[in-house]
Amino acid sequence: GGDRDNRGGDRDNRGGDRDNRGGDRENFEEGSQLFIGNLSWETGWQDLKDHFRTIGEVSRSDVAVGRDGRKKGFGFIRFETAADAAKAIEELNGVEFMGRPLEVRLDNKA
Repeated sequence: GGDRDNRGGDRDNRGGDRDNRGGDRENFEEGSQLFIGNLSWETGWQDLKDHFRTIGEVSRSDVAVGRDGRKKGFGFIRFETAADAAKAIEELNGVEFMGRPLEVRLDNKA
């Protein structure tokens, strides 16, 4: 039965987007993480990421969700560089997204 040669070649999904390399404080550039407030309830992390990708390379996108599973209306975006983060604040703070003007500022707890 030589034809059982399926070495699971296509299970090769190394979770490309969830690149969390064990350490839970990855070293990222200071000033590259943003707090995003006033999100519409429909906004998920993917919507947020797509929106902020118009500025630069997004390395992480998060939308806060409560224990009841409902979104809390804020989230976080981490850019590859602090320069892109600064640009996002300039260009997207106060700009409407999914019906709400976003609050975009540096995440000072990062």
